Amino acid sequence: MYEQVDYHIHTLYLKCANETMTVPALVAKAEELGLKSIAVTDHLNAPQFLDEHRKIKRDLAEIESDLEIIFGVEVNVIDQDTGEVSINQQQIDELGFELVIGGVHSSYFDTPDPKAIIDTQHRLMMAVVQNPLVDILVHPWWFPRREFDAGTVAWLTDLALLPDDYVTELGEAAAATGTAIEANGSAILVNDTYGERFVADYKEYLKKLADCGALISISSDAHDIGRMETTQVAGRAVRDAGITPDQLWTASQLK
Repeated sequence: MYEQVDYHIHTLYLKCANETMTVPALVAKAEELGLKSIAVTDHLNAPQFLDEHRKIKRDLAEIESDLEIIFGVEVNVIDQDTGEVSINQQQIDELGFELVIGGVHSSYFDTPDPKAIIDTQHRLMMAVVQNPLVDILVHPWWFPRREFDAGTVAWLTDLALLPDDYVTELGEAAAATGTAIEANGSAILVNDTYGERFVADYKEYLKKLADCGALISISSDAHDIGRMETTQVAGRAVRDAGITPDQLWTASQLK
């Protein structure tokens, strides 16, 4: 199970993934890796991109595979004050999205302020896991490389500044709502922006969340066909952290 799922994969249609990420190619790669269940979850940051998701749905309908393939979408926090995300129930129903994954994609700061950034991230992640539209909170504590290069989050070399009660609060909220929390291969675990010390802390962080009752979702977050194998890196990391199979999220637990 640890190395047989991937619940966060992008396509070329939304332009964040490259040309290798056609729907047939990513399904073939998943089969090559021995995966059993995947979700195609490209970005929807604004309503005008819904037509690109229709193309993904069309391509998926033409696929013949023994894989379990879920038609999903990744959404972003669009309101720093409320934690509102970039999708509504009408859009979910209109496109027939089976899975909604989402999270925070910015620090919302221009200068380094560790406490304020941590407080903001925690508040927004809490809003996401308590949002009934969202099934999985994606890549907690991920930030774009440009924010590291600018120094805004360059201090994030480990999770020492993260209060324990924030971890407990998030884990318990995720358990209460049934919203999973993602173990992300590409964005965190093999991302060279994050060092070994951070990754070690991150595995412990995921374990603490799981022990609070949160389910952990395994993914690659692949934007290139060669990165799809990072879902298995994430799976091994989760297993090595002591997270048990009953603490993993699978498609059978869709809300």
